[in-house]
Amino acid sequence: MKRLGLATVSAVALFAPFSALQASADYGCDPSWTLNSRNLDCASRGALAPGNDTRVNLLFLMRDKAGLASTGSYAKQDWDTLPYGRTFLDWKFMRATLYPKPDSEAAGSEYYGRCASLTTAGPAFTTALTASISVPANERALLVKARERLVATCTAGETPGDAADEAKPALLAWPDGITSAAGKEWLTYLKGGDAFYAMRWDEARSSFAALGSSRDPWLAETATYMLARVDLNAAQASSFNQWGDFEGPEKVDHTAATRASTGLANYLKAFPQGRYAASAQGLVRRALWLSGDLTGLSREYERLLGAVAAGKELAPDLVEEIDNKLLFADGLSSKADGPLVLATLDLMAMRGGVLDEDGKPVSDRPVLTADQLAAQEKFFAGRPELFSFLQANHAFYVAQDYKRVLALLPDDARKPSYDNLAFSRQVLRGQALGALGDRNEAGFWRELLGGASGLWQRPTAELGLALSLEKGGKIADVFAANSPITDQTVREVLLRHSAGPVILRANATNAVRSQHERDATTFTLLYKDLTRGRYAEFVTDAKLVSPKASTEFGFWNFGREEKVPVGIFTKGRWADGYACPTITMTAATLAKAPMDAKARLCLGDFLRINGFDGFSVLDTTPEKGTLGSHANLFPGKPMVRAEIYKAIMADPKAAANDKAYATYRAIRCYAPAGNNGCGGDEVEISQRKVWFNQLKKAYPTSPWAKKLSVYW
Repeated sequence: MKRLGLATVSAVALFAPFSALQASADYGCDPSWTLNSRNLDCASRGALAPGNDTRVNLLFLMRDKAGLASTGSYAKQDWDTLPYGRTFLDWKFMRATLYPKPDSEAAGSEYYGRCASLTTAGPAFTTALTASISVPANERALLVKARERLVATCTAGETPGDAADEAKPALLAWPDGITSAAGKEWLTYLKGGDAFYAMRWDEARSSFAALGSSRDPWLAETATYMLARVDLNAAQASSFNQWGDFEGPEKVDHTAATRASTGLANYLKAFPQGRYAASAQGLVRRALWLSGDLTGLSREYERLLGAVAAGKELAPDLVEEIDNKLLFADGLSSKADGPLVLATLDLMAMRGGVLDEDGKPVSDRPVLTADQLAAQEKFFAGRPELFSFLQANHAFYVAQDYKRVLALLPDDARKPSYDNLAFSRQVLRGQALGALGDRNEAGFWRELLGGASGLWQRPTAELGLALSLEKGGKIADVFAANSPITDQTVREVLLRHSAGPVILRANATNAVRSQHERDATTFTLLYKDLTRGRYAEFVTDAKLVSPKASTEFGFWNFGREEKVPVGIFTKGRWADGYACPTITMTAATLAKAPMDAKARLCLGDFLRINGFDGFSVLDTTPEKGTLGSHANLFPGKPMVRAEIYKAIMADPKAAANDKAYATYRAIRCYAPAGNNGCGGDEVEISQRKVWFNQLKKAYPTSPWAKKLSVYW
């Protein structure tokens, strides 16, 4: 069966891979480059928001409560922690950044069952028994030996299947030589443990209940604790299937769960500093969960959110447990009354409008209303800034009353630093300024940058400023020498989608940030020169490529310093059968004669051979309202290779060999699986058959006609 998490409190890519461009596959999930976050996205923002992972929001709030700043170094990003740059994060990346350790996935995933405590408790049993002077030495030896029976009982009880039944070890007989009163109590304890591990709940309960008044302090305390564990295990015995999945509260023995809650409370009252106090406190939560006491469970979690050290690994463990066991329980919103849990629930309840692939709502939970939120004010006594932030989120995301957001969140953009809530308040204010088209929006973001020193804060504020500048037609300001926008991912989104040739050329020349950005800028400029028909400009711009520029096929991802293969424009492959000069010479020819058939075919071959088929990341427009969608300063429309071939096939002035090669290439656009790999409109197989027959009939001696035997 699965553990409750904390059973004890003590305890994207800018470019796809060049080698795979033809597949046009989705290699990850690119977040929407906007601060607006009402609905779940690929990643969370560095500010509290409805669309964030609930765990991200709750951990931010927990750290704020402890006065713990989110500072330090970002975790290394790989394909498991998706390349979100510094603006976005997911739960795994957040954990790895704030709580670095070799395997941040290990927390909360350990196996938990009755037998888990059997081995670890052995030394404590032996030590306590040895210290009991009331038990004769010979009886102590018999009792230590008798405890081995419990191991066999556990092995038998947790080994399923008929084949395993044949291999079950024989149980030791209980010793006959225990005659002292104290020794009999210890034997009763062992029999109770044997019954517990064999799931004979009534027998175990009777044995441990008889020891509650024992004169031996270890026996009295341990039996009291075990009595509660008996009822807890009895309560859940039928609620988990053989794979450890919880099958619902209707499978729980609620009478036993109630007894377990009472037993744990009795133990903690009698032994508040006892040896099992931490474990019992964790089991209290399990009893509350099993019994369906959402009010009690939420209050216990709220208490722990202030008691557990927010800077230790137990903090994200606790948050994961709350997320798993509480936040998605039906009816919780009317029963939770703690500010941190309630705030997390409220933000989640402001989501709306998410539809699945069939157009049906992902969730049938109604969106939180303003009246429902107002009725919660009493639960936020002493936390007015948190409550007004929730009201402002409702005004922004649900009511779309942006002026009310400004009234609820005063300008406080000149502080030297911010905790997560204070920063989130200002980010939301900046979003409202943007929604209202306020002329001072950019100035607000510039001021906020001064104190945005926490992890994910400055890139978030930079994204706000970049959006404002782009909408205001001031993209050049982003790439000016004194620009405060330094985040590589934000800058590259605008380079990719919005920047025109003047900005790209200046940025490639000045190299104001890094060699990576210079190469990324140059690559974008040269690719768009070629595919937008700016051939003369390409000849000049190709001189910007460093002689040492990389030609390696590989990854070029947001937020990383990997090499950009800009060298393919000067050192790439030009031909693989159809004779072609360098791409610079081809571009020079096209600059003088744009309709030159041979040069156009060589351009198509350069794009094909160097892996540009299906390469659309620099040709698409981002979703409306996101970074890169407000302006496209690069003139012209992108060409596709398929259109080159169609035009030459229809050109009466084209040479026969060129027309044959164009026909050959047009057909091969559909190799090997019948899918168009050259872009443009799909061509039906019937038309491809016509092309094939035309190639064979009109150009029978052409090497291209001889080479082609199918038309896919």
